[in-house]
Amino acid sequence: MFLGIGGIGMSAIARHYLNKGVPVFGYDKVRTKLTDELAAEGAIITYKDDTKDYPGWAAEQTTVIYTPAMPQGLGWLEFFKDFGMIKRAEALGLLANSARCLAIAGTHGKTSTSAMLLHILTVAGEDPTGFIGGIMSESGTNYRLGEGPWVVVEADEFDRSFMHLHPEAAAVTTVDADHLDIYGDAGELTRTFEAFLGQVSGPTFTGADLQPSESVLGKDAKVHAKDVRPANGAYEFTLVVDGAEHPTSLKMPGAHNVYNATLAAALAQYAGVDGAKIAEALNSFKGIKRRFEFHCEEPVIIEDYAHHPTELEALLDSVDALYPEKNIVLVFQPHLYSRTRDFMSGFQVQLARATKTVLLPIYPAREAPIQGVTSAALAEKIPHAEVVEKDVLAGRIKALNPEVVLMVGAGDIGDLVGPLKAELT
Repeated sequence: MFLGIGGIGMSAIARHYLNKGVPVFGYDKVRTKLTDELAAEGAIITYKDDTKDYPGWAAEQTTVIYTPAMPQGLGWLEFFKDFGMIKRAEALGLLANSARCLAIAGTHGKTSTSAMLLHILTVAGEDPTGFIGGIMSESGTNYRLGEGPWVVVEADEFDRSFMHLHPEAAAVTTVDADHLDIYGDAGELTRTFEAFLGQVSGPTFTGADLQPSESVLGKDAKVHAKDVRPANGAYEFTLVVDGAEHPTSLKMPGAHNVYNATLAAALAQYAGVDGAKIAEALNSFKGIKRRFEFHCEEPVIIEDYAHHPTELEALLDSVDALYPEKNIVLVFQPHLYSRTRDFMSGFQVQLARATKTVLLPIYPAREAPIQGVTSAALAEKIPHAEVVEKDVLAGRIKALNPEVVLMVGAGDIGDLVGPLKAELT
């Protein structure tokens, strides 16, 4: 039983049990493409907080996996209180810790890095299992079931979830202030990342200022990148593995993704994959949906999951390199009231970089509103910004006659890409 089955992390675990032939029942508040896919794969799903929909499975034969994002007072939580209930993070830990686990953590980039690692191991014939926090473009899923020894997991810092993991090896992409509603301050977040690294039995890799770790950036590291250069909207570079040089390319904009690829390569090298195969796999990696995902060429429509000022900066740097002097309309859906409050100044700086900024109302996710924290308050701080409701967004964007449209955020903004494309093309 999954409470919040439509979440990107929960759905991967649900898919694991479906692939193992275990009956799956789930609840989510909203029906989505992902929940429809789970239903097609065999899950029984309800969208009502009505326990009459329960299939009647006995408590002693049922494990309830829930996300802490579930609202208090939910009828299903009360109904299952006498069942065996565990958080999603604990369920992932039970699966990953029983295998040879390779974990990727970080406040930014962990989804792309874990997907690249899973792809490398797959191309190399290692037949890995993977739990990814995004939909991989090549497979169209966030999960892979393999028979090999390796399990690749995305180690999430939200709610200290990654403390349930005890990997054999791990990487940390970045450590940037986020989830301050959980941690209180950036120092506590950093200390928790260091505690996570302390649970790793083998090597750890990062370019962040953390101990203990092995850097993958320096020229003396076993695995590093050199001769990095942009090429046709992507990047070419030389991957150095144990002194041997392997020319490769990454079909993803942004130099930060070369760094992420190098972290994935370091973990793959630890897993026994030789440098030539790693380079070959990186060259064929097709990316992650909602991570600089192209939807249209005239006008250009790009969708991205960025929901933190640092992620916005990386996105806009890539866009500026690809489309200098273009009329760029940035549509941004702030995610969480607390994040909008905590990083208001950072959002202000990055959102002002577009020709025109259009803000959707804040996507609340698990939170109640915070007085004075609104998209309108953010828009007042940004030149050429306005707030638009979802139902009139497509018409408003068309009136702006953009050359490039960025659809950005971690909420449900992706649902608006299709209608926008239909309006503009």
